[in-house]
Amino acid sequence: MTPRFKLSWFLSFVLSMSLDCWSFKEGNPSNRETLWQEFMKQGKQHREQRRLADAERNYLAAVSAAGQFGSEDSRYAASLNALATTYREQGRYADAELLYRKALTIWETALGREDENVAICLNNLARLYQDRGQFAQAEPLLKRALAIVEKLFGAGHLKQAKSLDYLGDLYSAQGLYGQAETLYRQSLAMREKALKPDHPHVAISLHSLAQLYFRLGQYTEAETLHRRALLIRRRALAETDPAMITSLASLARVYREQGRFTEAESLSRHVISLLEKAVGTEHPDLAPALNNLADVCQAQQRYSEAESFYRRALAMNEKFLGPDHLDTGKIIHGLGTLYFEQKNYSKAESLYRQALAIKEKSLGPNHPAVATTLNNLGQVFLLQHWYTNAEPLFRRALAIREARLGKEHPDVATTLNDYASLLRKTNRKSEAREMTVRANRILAKDRAAKLANQSVHVKTLINSGSR
Repeated sequence: MTPRFKLSWFLSFVLSMSLDCWSFKEGNPSNRETLWQEFMKQGKQHREQRRLADAERNYLAAVSAAGQFGSEDSRYAASLNALATTYREQGRYADAELLYRKALTIWETALGREDENVAICLNNLARLYQDRGQFAQAEPLLKRALAIVEKLFGAGHLKQAKSLDYLGDLYSAQGLYGQAETLYRQSLAMREKALKPDHPHVAISLHSLAQLYFRLGQYTEAETLHRRALLIRRRALAETDPAMITSLASLARVYREQGRFTEAESLSRHVISLLEKAVGTEHPDLAPALNNLADVCQAQQRYSEAESFYRRALAMNEKFLGPDHLDTGKIIHGLGTLYFEQKNYSKAESLYRQALAIKEKSLGPNHPAVATTLNNLGQVFLLQHWYTNAEPLFRRALAIREARLGKEHPDVATTLNDYASLLRKTNRKSEAREMTVRANRILAKDRAAKLANQSVHVKTLINSGSR
C-alpha cells in the first residue's frame, strides 16, 4: 500500500466512523467558516483539558468541515495538524505521522516552503520522531524549522527562542548536554532581552535548564533554577495553572534525589491537591503526580504505600489513555522496579515484560526506553542466576544504547557493568575486565564533564536574575 493510498484510506475510514452525528449543509461560506472555527476551538479546549477522545471527535469534524474548502486549503492542513497532535498525545504515532506529513505537503504547496505554518508542522513532526527515539530524523526537521523562523522574524525573536528550546530538548534526550545547554542559554538570553526578567516566558528557559542540570545530577543548581522559575510563575500565574504545577512537581523530584524526602513528599502531595482542585479526582494529569509520590515512598522503602499510588496512577492511565499507551507502560515499568527492590522477581519479570511490549509497540524495538526495560529484565534474570536468559537482554540493551545515545553515554556504562557481572559469574573474567574498564572510563569522563559545566554557567544564570 503506497503512503498516498494509505493516507486516503485512513482519512476516509476515520471520518466515516466519526461523522454520523454531524450534518454539513452547503450554506454560505461564512457559516461554514464559523462551524469549522468552532470545531477547532472545542478541540483545543478538550486537548488542553486532556479529554483526548473528545478532542479527537472535534478535530475529525473540523477535518470534514475544512474539506468543503478544498483538500489543498490551509484550513484543511490546520485541521490535520491538530488531529495529528491529538493522535501523538494518544500514542498513535503512525497515524500522527501520516497526518503531519499530509499537512506539511499542503502548507508547502499552498503557502510556500518558508511559511511559519510549515515551521510549526516541521517542529511537530520532529517532536513525534523524538518521542519514538528517531533522533536522526528529528534533527534536520528542527534545524529547517529554526532556519525558517530566523528568516521570517530575524535573529533574537521570541519565536526563535522557542525553536531553540525544541532543538535543545532533542539534544538533551540524546544525552548531548553541552549542546543542549548552549541552546537553552541562547533562548534564555533572547527572552531576557525582549521581555521583563519576571515574564513567564523567561521561566520556560529557566525550567529547561533546571531539567538539564537535574539529568546531570547537579541537584543544587537545578533547585536554584527551579526556584527562580517558580517565583516568576507564582507572581504571574494562578496556583492551579499547569506551568505552576509543573514547577512544583519538578522541584519535588529534585528534593527526592537529594534525599530530602519530607519536603519531597509534602510538595508532591500539594501538587496532587492542586490538580484535584483544578481537574477533579479522576483525570489523566493526576497519574504522573501520583507516580512521583509513589517514587518518594519507594525511595524510603515504604513499599505498600508506593504500590497503592502506582496502582491508582495505573488505573487512571488505563481508563483515560488505554492499556497500551506509552505512559501506562512507564507506570507498569515503575511498578516492576518496586517489586524488583523487594526481591519479588516473578512479579517484576511479568511487569517488565508488559512494559517492554508496550514500549516496543509504541516506540519501536530500538528506542533507549526499550533498552532501559531490557536492562532491568536482564538484572531480574542475573540475580536468579538465569544467565542464558539475561545475556541476550544485556547484549541487546547495550547495542541500542550505543547506537542511539553514543558509546560514551553513562547509560552505556550501566549496561556494561551489569553485563560484566554476568561475565564474571560465567567465568569469562577477561571479557568482564574489559567491560568494567570501559564503563569506569565512561563514568570518569562523565563526572569530569559535570564538574566542568556546573560552576560558571550557573553563577551567570543566578546573577542574571538579580538585575
